[in-house]
Amino acid sequence: MLQDIWNRLTERQQLIMRDRENGGIEWRLNISPIAFWGSIIAFILVIFTALLLLMAYTSLLDILPGYRTKAARLNDQLTESVMRLDAMERNMNDILAYNEAVAKIMGGSTPTLHSTVLTDTIRYDKSRILPTRADSLLRKALESTTGEYSLSNTKPLKGEAAMFSAPMRGSITRQFEAPESSYDIAIMSIEGDDAVMAVENGTVVAIENQGEGLYSVMLQHNGGYVSVYKQLGEILVRKGQAVQSGSVIGSLSSSTDTTAEEHSSELCFELWRNGTAVDPERYILF
Repeated sequence: MLQDIWNRLTERQQLIMRDRENGGIEWRLNISPIAFWGSIIAFILVIFTALLLLMAYTSLLDILPGYRTKAARLNDQLTESVMRLDAMERNMNDILAYNEAVAKIMGGSTPTLHSTVLTDTIRYDKSRILPTRADSLLRKALESTTGEYSLSNTKPLKGEAAMFSAPMRGSITRQFEAPESSYDIAIMSIEGDDAVMAVENGTVVAIENQGEGLYSVMLQHNGGYVSVYKQLGEILVRKGQAVQSGSVIGSLSSSTDTTAEEHSSELCFELWRNGTAVDPERYILF
């Protein structure tokens, strides 16, 4: 049986082309079925190999719609590498700044944070100095032999609380007592500096009129945080505006005030996390 199949495959067949008018033979071709199909397969392989060579050594793929060129792929890889380096640089700067602040506190000094903010018309250059009370508490926690902030404790720290900058230079006159009485804290300005600053990068989501020439501003931050600034006499931002940490968003006094009694001397500040009011002193060193 196998022999019969092989004989059929190798048996030569004659293909003849005749003239339609006189019936004469124009040309003839003797070929077996196995040679016929072998020729077709060889032709397909030659075409496939030629296409592979064209795609490998020419820019044929670049003209195909939807195909990303080599230059585009290299640009994507370069962009990704730059973003990784930028993130590593920011993390390293944060670590160095933290280590420097801890070293100053341990040495008895007070770390100072400089912030230069450019608004539409005025450039503010302010230095926010952490109070000595906070320095003492941190120094005590670091020198302790127990606790998660102890220098002798080798366990990883629980970075649950985000650290924000203070909304203004002043002293706390009313502490957080929610939900019994108040969701906010009151901060009295010192040295006549009543500028109110954003505690973190964010977006202005609401501005409300409290009446009697006073306003409140609400900022949305990353991580589910929302900060609220009340009793403002003047607002320097608009709804939907993106603000940077430390940028001045308003002040307790208004530029149209004629007497000091026409504006509040205290800032009412609220901090919310995922819809729940939290104590700002847990997240901010005043």
